[in-house]
This record gives sequence, structure tokens and C-alpha cells, in this order.
Amino acid sequence: MRIRPLVRPMGGSRRPSVPCCGLGALLLGLVTGGCALGDHPGFEGFLVEIPAPVTIPAGSAHARFQGGRQVAAASRLAPYCELEIKTVSERPQQAQPGRYPIRGQRFTLLRDPTTRIPAVLAGISCSDPLFQESFWRVETASGGNLYALRCIRPFYNCAFVPPLSLGEVGAVTGPAIRIKGPGPDPGG
Repeated sequence: MRIRPLVRPMGGSRRPSVPCCGLGALLLGLVTGGCALGDHPGFEGFLVEIPAPVTIPAGSAHARFQGGRQVAAASRLAPYCELEIKTVSERPQQAQPGRYPIRGQRFTLLRDPTTRIPAVLAGISCSDPLFQESFWRVETASGGNLYALRCIRPFYNCAFVPPLSLGEVGAVTGPAIRIKGPGPDPGG
């Protein structure tokens, strides 16, 4: 028995094709599977904990973390996190130590982590990298400058992955930042 492809390559190309109905089902699955834009419940009582001051470089509103330590620039080939503040300054700033309640969160499949363009709006191809964003907005005291913790997990060749677990976030940020829950720490 000979199996023929659903879509024949054009111009003599032997590259495999993805049927349109398969791509539509994939996008529908992403949207209904929790990868779309929007806040998701489940983090009531959770805190972003910063045990020591974190330096935010001059001219930036982010401190980047990868491989358990703060880095000047993060590779887009591996998971990384950014601690975001509300202002940019010509001088280095500090995110102050404390325990900050999580007041909003979202998990988004992105086409590009820099511009934050959602993949479902930009279109996707299995030959393009995609990025799973986890975003936790925090509450600060009046006048506080801390805004959010944002983590990115890259994936390639349509090998879809879930957002980073809390344990994986801890492995990316190291001891500088933790997400703590009301019960036992699920991530170790």
C-alpha cells in the first residue's frame, strides 16, 4: 500500500508539508490549552521573594537571570528570566529585598520574546523558534518600583513545551529570586 501526502510540494521541492487542517487544529489547541493571552487563576497567596537587593543595569528596566545567576545578556537558546521594574534610569537601580504578592499572571506563546508578539497573531511555522512566556505581576508598597518577574522557555521544531515550573524558575534565577506558595514549595 502506497501512502500519498495530503499536500503535494510545489516547484519540485521534497520538503514535507503540513496540511491546513492540521495547522488550524494546532492553533485551536494552543488557544484552548492555556497558551493564549490572559490571566490565569491559581497563584492566590503566592509571593515573589527577593532575599537581597538585585541590581538593575543603567539604561534598562530588567535584570536577567540564566543558569542560576544574574547575567548581562541572556541567550535565547535556553530558559531565562527577567526581573522587571517600572522605570529606566541612566544610573544602576536596585530591586529591594522583600516578599511581593503576585497580583496577576499570564502564560503566552510568543513569536518573539523581545517584542512580545503572540504566536497566534503572527502565525507559526515549525521551522521558526517559539517562546513560552510566564509573566507574574507583583504588588508593591506605595512608591515601590518592582513590576514583574517574566520567564521565557524557548522551543524549536514544534516540540511544544509547558511554561516553566516553579522549580525550573528557581533553577534559572538561582537564590536571587524565588516564587513561594502558601503551602509546601512544589519546586524544591
